[in-house]
Amino acid sequence: MRVPIESSESGEYARRRLCDLAAAATVEIRAAPGARDRSLWGSGFLVAPEWVLTCAHVFVHPDGWRRGTAPGELVGVVVGGRTVPGRVEYSMPSPDGTAARMGRDPEIRDEAFAEAVMNVGPDLALVRLLPARGDAAGAGDLPGDMPGDMPGHVPGGVPGGEAPFAGRFGGEHGPVVGSSVAVPSVAGPPAGSEPVWLGDRYDDFLDEAVLLSAPGRPLAGGDAALLSAEFAGRNGQQILLGTPTPIRRGASGGPVLHLGRGEVVGVVKARYRTGTGGGTAVSLAELHALSPDHLLPGAPGLGPEPYRELMRLHDAWHWRRHHGIDDERTSWTDLQRALGPQRFGAWGALDRLSALKRLADLPAPRDPEVVERLVHHVLDIQGRPLGDRWLRDWRDGHGLLHRQCAPERALRDMLLYLKLVAREAAAETGSGAGADAAQAVAARDAVDSLEAWVAERAGELTPRQRREIRAVRRAPVSVLVTFDELPFRDPAAPAVPRYNWTVRRGYGKGEWEHVALDQSYAGGPFEEAEEQVLRALAPQLLGADAEAQTRVRLEVALPEERQAQATYRWELPASGRSTAARPPAGTVRPVVHRDAARAGPVPDPLWRDRWRRMSRAPRQRLVRAEPPGWGRAADDGAVPVFCHALGDGSGRSAVVGQLLDEGTAVALWRADGHRDDECGEGCTAYHEELAALLADAAGTVVRDLPERLHEVRREALETGRGCAADVILFYDDADDAIGAGG
Repeated sequence: MRVPIESSESGEYARRRLCDLAAAATVEIRAAPGARDRSLWGSGFLVAPEWVLTCAHVFVHPDGWRRGTAPGELVGVVVGGRTVPGRVEYSMPSPDGTAARMGRDPEIRDEAFAEAVMNVGPDLALVRLLPARGDAAGAGDLPGDMPGDMPGHVPGGVPGGEAPFAGRFGGEHGPVVGSSVAVPSVAGPPAGSEPVWLGDRYDDFLDEAVLLSAPGRPLAGGDAALLSAEFAGRNGQQILLGTPTPIRRGASGGPVLHLGRGEVVGVVKARYRTGTGGGTAVSLAELHALSPDHLLPGAPGLGPEPYRELMRLHDAWHWRRHHGIDDERTSWTDLQRALGPQRFGAWGALDRLSALKRLADLPAPRDPEVVERLVHHVLDIQGRPLGDRWLRDWRDGHGLLHRQCAPERALRDMLLYLKLVAREAAAETGSGAGADAAQAVAARDAVDSLEAWVAERAGELTPRQRREIRAVRRAPVSVLVTFDELPFRDPAAPAVPRYNWTVRRGYGKGEWEHVALDQSYAGGPFEEAEEQVLRALAPQLLGADAEAQTRVRLEVALPEERQAQATYRWELPASGRSTAARPPAGTVRPVVHRDAARAGPVPDPLWRDRWRRMSRAPRQRLVRAEPPGWGRAADDGAVPVFCHALGDGSGRSAVVGQLLDEGTAVALWRADGHRDDECGEGCTAYHEELAALLADAAGTVVRDLPERLHEVRREALETGRGCAADVILFYDDADDAIGAGG
């Protein structure tokens, strides 16, 4: 059952259960299943589903030769009472570099080996647990010290690191070397074991620490349940530990559990050979150095950012584990909450769990300096380096703040950091085709999720702190011009509609900031309003470009009778210089039209439904819109293309009667379309050319249309050739509604 946080005994209970969870995640590293070698090589522990962290020197024999790291070679991992195959995929340093430091004289190898281990750095390795197919149920239930004379067994590792035996393990992970003994598949953490919680604060302070080793038992004998340790200093990359009794053999690679925090903070490296207690450990901070350079030949690995991917798998697993449906098992987060009283306004274990899960879903920071800059902003540090070597991911900034910020400001500092991260991630989230487009959609959803959670959690802050959090906005993504027809006419010219206008910066998701507007009561003719807009628009576009560090989109919301206006031909200065060139807006940035009549506090339900169905369709295709149906039966992914004039006649009817009234959110039309009801000879060629220009081999994604049309229209306007020169994109995002206020 879940730990009762209010229980007076919950702290002591939590420490005992944390030791149990860490012990269940601690594994033995041995020769591959079926090998004659029965010795214990070292320990390790699960850090993510299918991934075990240990020491690199575990895979070097005391005599100095490699074991378990040759291409295709397997190791044995005893986890959850079962021996399963594993593959060493990452080694820091390389196996050859580690082996070169090891002693080779059997007479003095214990002392020489111990001395050599101290010189190995950072001394970390990652082992992937492999699924294996077998034809004997339960064949994997083999003890680590299985008899070496079983039929079919052959001697284990040999000097030189060559694969010593062959069998029939194999599958999706490529050719596997092993014995003829089958091992059951491992999909995620084996039963009875779960990944440990990896800490993100690397200050080496161990007030209540415990060392564990394979097979998950305490390192010290007796009933003391655990071998305690304390921080005794540093020797380069190594943490020096003091323990009341000697660390047992085979402890290398085991976890160092910080009981005060409820998290693993290091990896046991070596024991002192003097017979007294104590030894060394590797700080988890060294794991930040993990890179593709440490991937062993033939291993698939974790991609171009292995450290980030490993942490993503770790954080996502713990979030799912804690929030599992109908799962009443005690989680690491439950126990972390029980370690101390929950204080109002504090940054608790649940906050950390939620934050790290959401940070794991975001795109990676474009540069580690971004993380440090955000941390400096939160802590109000002006250029003073924090002295932290590892700030490669958003998670690292969270850990550094967790260590640096004052308790009374922890909630404010963390939420401010997360809001700043969301702003940076939103700026980096683009759109693309194919898989890139799907990734962009997922990234946008992740940013939205993080911002929504921060806004909800900020309710516990003071009013001043809440305002500070709200003041952090994304960089602008667009500048919007809205033309509104006034409900009255000038008596001197009753046939001429009058308009006023507003200019706003857009930050996405319906967040707009007024930056310029028509101050007159009576407005003016459209041409006059347009001239005023062009004077007010240029500085707002240039300012938004500078803030966003890219050319933002220009959106123009027009009444239905003005939807054929060629706004992409507006000539705007390219800079603030008085003599700046004035290229057409459509050659500089994406330009789209919107419906001014849809402004309001709540989007029309039909429009919102049409937008969401279209934007979530896997692919879009251009559909020629012709009378009398005008594409009424088109599916969710169809974008209607009009070649009729939209100012009057049948073209105007299409816009009013179908396009806008039926909630259409995306369409294309010609600024100089034909006025005849029937299409002419050039219409077919026009539609074919436009479809070819806007669609790649896989089709078009709706969120790509503004940028894609900008690319082809720029070329058409600059060369004076191509049908895209007179195309208008109607692109009315219901998730970014204009809102009330004109």
